[in-house]
Amino acid sequence: MIFFLDECIPPPIARALEVLESSENIHEVYSTEAAFGKGVKDEDLISLIGKRKGILITHDLKQKTRKREVKLFFEESVSVFIISFSSGSNYWAKALKVICEWESIKKISGKKSRTFVCRIKMRGQPEFLFE
Repeated sequence: MIFFLDECIPPPIARALEVLESSENIHEVYSTEAAFGKGVKDEDLISLIGKRKGILITHDLKQKTRKREVKLFFEESVSVFIISFSSGSNYWAKALKVICEWESIKKISGKKSRTFVCRIKMRGQPEFLFE
């Protein structure tokens, strides 16, 4: 599987996961900034990730409310994880949250055969917003 962490999540977190995953040589991890450049519009980003058969990981909670983007996720077969961080989270809190949820993200991605949008909250189970 190919995972893309968007600009809402610091790029060094994607690089750290890429290094950790390289030992198993099963999954690829990229920041969208490194893969596609900085400032790519969300709709273009969804299409680019779809062409690579990738999975998007973001903190952009508004994506679940933008109907055009949700429709594009399904048209482009891009599954999405929306990670919630505590208000005012610093870099290390974000890194810790992503790394703590990483195994769960891979497990869910491996089990689901169709496109989904899943929210990972600060506490509790992942919530599937769209399937």
